[in-house]
Amino acid sequence: MVQFDYQQVEAWNTAVRLAAAVGRLKVASNLKASADAQAKAFETAGAACGLIAEGAGREGPPQAALYRDARGALAQCSSWLHVLASVTSQQPDVFHDELQLADTASRQLGALLRTLDRDRDRGPRPGGPRSAPAGGRPGGRGPGGPR
Repeated sequence: MVQFDYQQVEAWNTAVRLAAAVGRLKVASNLKASADAQAKAFETAGAACGLIAEGAGREGPPQAALYRDARGALAQCSSWLHVLASVTSQQPDVFHDELQLADTASRQLGALLRTLDRDRDRGPRPGGPRSAPAGGRPGGRGPGGPR
């Protein structure tokens, strides 16, 4: 199976687990409002996954903007879970695991955003990006050099 950059982002993995958990919820209610709230929670969790995946392929301000949007989608998912609890007359802690996943993914994105902001504030490193050693190969061996 092919690995993509976004699969290395822990927040993406957590958001996928959140979407799966929300999609598997068995809500004991025949109210349309409960089905709609669950569908919206699932939709926003999926949107967060998409935004994180797209952000993993970007750099700089566009990446940070996509990660911030993903945090917003995770907050919306949490809100819809609270709505779901309310319309089904449940306590929000019935959805503790799902709410915890949304919070964890949001915290993971927050850590990524802090890192991106810190790197942006530092600016480019003196000497520019690391260049390849002589010969363009790691270890400074040129063509025909020792192996």
